[in-house]
Amino acid sequence: MIGFRVTPRLLAVLLMMAGCAGPMGTINPGPAAAPPPTTFDGSYRSTIRVTGGAAAAQGQNWCQTPAQSAVTVSQGELSYAMAHPNAPGKPTSAFQATMAADGSFAGLGVGGSISGRVTGSRIEGRIDGQGCIYEFTGNRM
Repeated sequence: MIGFRVTPRLLAVLLMMAGCAGPMGTINPGPAAAPPPTTFDGSYRSTIRVTGGAAAAQGQNWCQTPAQSAVTVSQGELSYAMAHPNAPGKPTSAFQATMAADGSFAGLGVGGSISGRVTGSRIEGRIDGQGCIYEFTGNRM
């Protein structure tokens, strides 16, 4: 077995080398930068129509929603709020989706799912809500 002896000189050299590394500090990426705007950002005036759903919801007119509304895209995130004035409690369903580079989007909301595509200044999509199905189209304002 080879013996290894730490001499005071060797210990001093090792401590000096360890001290050269400096403090590591905490590893913290810092606040996340806001994503950059996308070519799809803006507001789209849309029209929406009921295309299907549960008979009970349609029979009570719970699926009805204002025909004109706005879809907003900001920093690649789409948001769409849809009022239901005839449904009990008059709820507003909020849908969020992330835009893909090709203009397609898909996302979930408390009231279902949303999907579609932006092509140029036109938006088209579908909402599968709780008991109601919709299609919407619109143009950038």
